[in-house]
This record gives sequence, C-alpha cells and structure tokens, in this order.
Amino acid sequence: MRIALVAPLVTPIAQPYVGGAQALVAALAQGLIQRQHSVTLFARQGSSVSGVPIEEINVPENVRPSSFSGPALERPADPGFFAQANLFLNLFLQLQQRQSEFDLVHVHAFDWPAFVCSTVLHHLPVAHTLHLHAISPEINEALRVLHQQGHPLKLITVSHACARTYETWTPFDYIIYNGVNLDEIPFAPFVPDEAPLLFAGRITPEKGVEEAIEIAERAGRPLLIAGGIYDQTYYEEHIQPRLQQAGPHIQHLGLLTHTELWQLMGRVCGLLCPIAWDEPFGLTPVEAMATGTPVIAFRRGAMNEIIRHGETGFLVESGNCAQAAALVDRLVELPRTSCRTHVERNFSFPHMLDEYERAYADISNK
Repeated sequence: MRIALVAPLVTPIAQPYVGGAQALVAALAQGLIQRQHSVTLFARQGSSVSGVPIEEINVPENVRPSSFSGPALERPADPGFFAQANLFLNLFLQLQQRQSEFDLVHVHAFDWPAFVCSTVLHHLPVAHTLHLHAISPEINEALRVLHQQGHPLKLITVSHACARTYETWTPFDYIIYNGVNLDEIPFAPFVPDEAPLLFAGRITPEKGVEEAIEIAERAGRPLLIAGGIYDQTYYEEHIQPRLQQAGPHIQHLGLLTHTELWQLMGRVCGLLCPIAWDEPFGLTPVEAMATGTPVIAFRRGAMNEIIRHGETGFLVESGNCAQAAALVDRLVELPRTSCRTHVERNFSFPHMLDEYERAYADISNK
C-alpha cells in the first residue's frame, strides 16, 4: 500500500525521541517499508528517520507540545494553535489534491485541528491513532460530533484502558498494542545485587518523577533518571532541589538514545513507573521487560494490561510509595526470562505490524 503517515507536529521525529508516540511513528514507518509498503512521513522540520522518505513541514516556534499534567480543562486558543490549525488544513488539502499518490492517510497527531481538518479528505481513507487518553475536552467533543454525524474517520488506540476513557464520546474501531523490536533490544539475564533502580520518561508531573525519587529513597536504593526536561518550570521547582539534596545517590542522565536507554535498562534491578495519570500504553515498561528488567508501577491506565503482577513486576495502588518501596527487595524473585518471554508473546514489533496491516486492508476496502 501507499501510506501517508502524519506525525505530531509539536516536535521533530528524530532521535532521541521526546516520547513514545514519536518513537512509534518512526518505527512504524520503517517497519512498513521493510514489508514493501510505500511510506511518506509528513513531519516537522528537523525530522530524520533512517530509510524513510520525509516531507518536512515548516512549523513555527510557537507551536509547542501541550501540557497534560493539570486538570482536563479546555485550553484557550493562542497563536500557536491557529498556526498549527492552518498547517494541518494546508496539509490535508494538499493530500486531497494528491489523492492519486496514496491509498490511505494515517494520522498520529493528538491535536484538535488534526482530527477536524482531516475531514476534508473525501476520497482517501483516513485513520487516526490516539496515543493519549481522553484528556482534552475539545478533542473529546470533536470526536463525539464526528461519530454522531457518521463521518468515516477510523479510530485506533493503543490499549483497552485508553479506549474506555472515550466511551462517553466515541467508540474505537481497532485496539493495537505498541510493539518493540526484540532484535534490537538486548536481553540481560543477570544484574548485580547492588544494581540501581531506573526511572525513564519525560520530566513532567504526570510521569511521577518525584514519586520515583521517594520510592528509591524509602527503599535505600540509588536511582538513575533518564529523560528530557519536558516541563522546565516543574523541573526547576520540584526535581532540581531533590537532586541537589540527594547527592550522588540520584542521578539525572538526561535524554538518551534508544540504544543507550536499552543498555541502561539491562543494568538495573527494576524500572519505576509511579505514574500520576492514566497511562495510555506504557512503551517504556515494555522495553524494560524486554531487557529482562521487572517493573514497579502504580495501577493506573494500561498498566494492568502490560504488567503481570508477581511475574513481570508489581502493581501497587496509585500514590502508595511506601508499598512500592517495600516491593523493591522482591524484584530479585522475578525471573528476568519471564519478563522477556512476556514481551515476545504479547508486544512484539512484527505482531504490531500485522495488526496495522490488517487494519489498513480493512479500512481501504470500506
């Protein structure tokens, strides 16, 4: 098939990736090309994905990632919103004029204009993968209107938990778990007894960085933090003082490439995911389990779907840092081979590609 992949425009699609959605888009594009599909990635200037043709979109600096750490409130429109809206409108009108070049348009941007403006494509099937739960009232309402009006957009999301958050507004056509390429992720069968804990993710309130620090301190274990500073104010006010106070026991390593992160994951005793929101999927814990590293996570969002309690990690109730810390010493009881096998059986990259190919064939034939 000839597929137009539309990436989120708030950041370039290039290593080191800001988040799981960006990493997934890059991997999906490469995987589809390996399976002999023709893929064109439409992405922000500065994007670079090996082997993938990219049509760059010049995005002004005032188009920036949204913050999802606060309550689910409608955000006021600003110049960045209108700039992005016009970019999406222009892109989808261009794709309408170029409809003979593509069989399907697959959009990964979680932005109100991405959903609404894609309705101008009358002769090309359009699918949207939603990588976030129902956190945006304006997007929720747009999806409700589109569903009520019978618009033929097809909706995909990454977990049953994520789909349930949209039940009030719209159903989903497909649930497709994210997959990881196990050929690229090295398995580490053993780690030293004194191995540290790891937090990996963007530095933002909803990811639970402060809680990870508290868990490590309660457990008396060193903690490595891998992730870019997504919310500068939050970092300066909440994280930087904790790092200065903790000294060498807690280290912030910054944003790492995939290869660096996977190597690091194989050298730690456990990954901490004390999330403060309903995680739509959880690519990072799946990657950690692929290296053999078990996960301690708060029981929110899709964590129930990706972690097997007592087999590949431990699930604790949200906010219970004391219980999470008490489980750290039990991580050694979990066979690292069980973690790897769990990912092989449920979250492999080939399986994800199979599911997307089936969805594409189904969508294009309707």
